[in-house]
Amino acid sequence: MTEREAAINRDLRALDDAHRLGRISRAEYRNRRRRVLQPLSDGGGVVTARKALVPPGSVRAPRSGDPAAASANDSAADAGRALASLVSMRPTFSRKVLLILTAAAILVVVAGWLVLRH
Repeated sequence: MTEREAAINRDLRALDDAHRLGRISRAEYRNRRRRVLQPLSDGGGVVTARKALVPPGSVRAPRSGDPAAASANDSAADAGRALASLVSMRPTFSRKVLLILTAAAILVVVAGWLVLRH
């Protein structure tokens, strides 16, 4: 952790304590927190590559120059990105369900075997 990050963490802890103890309002807390975190988002002129959730080109750009249509297409693009992120999470969910169902089936088989044995 850099010295700059450590200083920001100290400022955030002090801000959190002030809000938790009721010395500042929620709105004031949010405004100060935004100001404290601003240097992190500036990046100091460093350009980094972003990892996109949706591959570029999978969502079409608006075709007309109409601002309302562009707004609707932006909403559609946001919905498409949200759906893509949900779909990407699906295999993890399916594996968990499969694991639980497999464990339940094993328990049923073992219980049946124990009942028939006695």
